[in-house]
Amino acid sequence: MNGLERNVARLFSNEGKLFAMAMDLPQCGLVEGLEDPVSVIRARKDSKLDAFLINPGVARLAQQELLHKKIILRTSFGGTFLSTEFTNVNRNFVSPETALAMGADAVVMMMVLGGADYRSIQDAAEAIDGFHRLQIPVVVEILAEDFTKTQTFDIQANGARVAAELGADVVKAFYTENFEAVVRNCPVPIVLAGGPKGADILDTAADAVRCGVKGFCFGRNLFQSEDAAERIEKLYQILHK
Repeated sequence: MNGLERNVARLFSNEGKLFAMAMDLPQCGLVEGLEDPVSVIRARKDSKLDAFLINPGVARLAQQELLHKKIILRTSFGGTFLSTEFTNVNRNFVSPETALAMGADAVVMMMVLGGADYRSIQDAAEAIDGFHRLQIPVVVEILAEDFTKTQTFDIQANGARVAAELGADVVKAFYTENFEAVVRNCPVPIVLAGGPKGADILDTAADAVRCGVKGFCFGRNLFQSEDAAERIEKLYQILHK
């Protein structure tokens, strides 16, 4: 087992599962519930969450609160909520050396499919190679150039397989119809992205586990929940059943 394999295994050290709270949305602007991200992390640092997905700025501000949790560092960026168009290339702006110095247990980057997607895929492939040189696990999140098509089978199934073929260690995928086939055709672990806040997240999570996902990475469905502690507990039980 080499260093990268050990580090990927550490991500899933909790009975082979990974449960993370995604707090990276404010890189695009203000997000309700994340006005004070350090306080949010502090409130959940003793919960059953394994990790926090955060941007570099928050990682620096919350060093003490993150001592006993895994850090998944967002390394790509595509623009703000004020942008007039959605970019099909979320370029990586964090170097492997910076991620290592910040103590990141893994990094996550976007890969956008559709349109002139080769530019996004080439950027992700080059970044994966760079992080792997320092044995840093890479999570790739699958999006569509037409964002309304992100939660479709074609985007998620093809995107997950392309990401894995290019070297991604983990894929962060959105739930779709025929999700079992998305998981079956991806040779690396899939963690479920939460998507929009919705009351049916528990049912969706349960079906995703049945389909074979190895983890959850949820944002608004946790930090905007009326009772985040209870929701985290319920999702943990679903993931570890």
